[in-house]
Amino acid sequence: MSRFNLKKGDRFSLSKESGLNKIQVDLTWKSGADLDASAFLLGADGVIMDDADFVFYNSDNRSEPWNREKFGSKANWRGETIPVSADGSVLGSPDDLGEGDEEEGDDAGETMHVILNKVNPKVQEIIFCVTIYHTADDDVTFGQVREPAIVITNEETGEELCRYDLKENFSSETAVEAGKLVCNEDGEWEFEAVGQGYTGGMQTLIDMYA
Repeated sequence: MSRFNLKKGDRFSLSKESGLNKIQVDLTWKSGADLDASAFLLGADGVIMDDADFVFYNSDNRSEPWNREKFGSKANWRGETIPVSADGSVLGSPDDLGEGDEEEGDDAGETMHVILNKVNPKVQEIIFCVTIYHTADDDVTFGQVREPAIVITNEETGEELCRYDLKENFSSETAVEAGKLVCNEDGEWEFEAVGQGYTGGMQTLIDMYA
């Protein structure tokens, strides 16, 4: 159980945890739809400084470089590696296809990892998002996604530090900013519960931050 259950707009200071360096970010939900977790590492101007600072399932910046002899195809390469930010501080998640019963809503989620002492000093925010992957013949929105949440855990001890259950009444939204890490005026990291939804899916977030 998390020590702190946050509400929208609340912040939790990571500096309270002595020696904290590695955190695990779990984005969870109940839905049979295909949802994807991603992260944006933003500079002082509110946009990414490198294409690799958009950490998502289809990124070309990965935990291992492309090697045709080893992987055979780009699809295999993406399936067997994970996306990584330009500075190596944020490690993304393999794609959870969420192929369960959409009516019942299976437990699903994706996990990201952050190594705080590797974050580029120019990065001011790291935003964690969830988007719905659309095909041409579906109209799934966050109105059909149940119990979305984001949990921050001390990866080295396994202790859950804080949790934010998104209780917003989403309807037509297809992208959600769940939470973000913010570097405050003292140079210390805080986690902020955001819970902001958007229509337009992943492309809306790209237009805002890339």
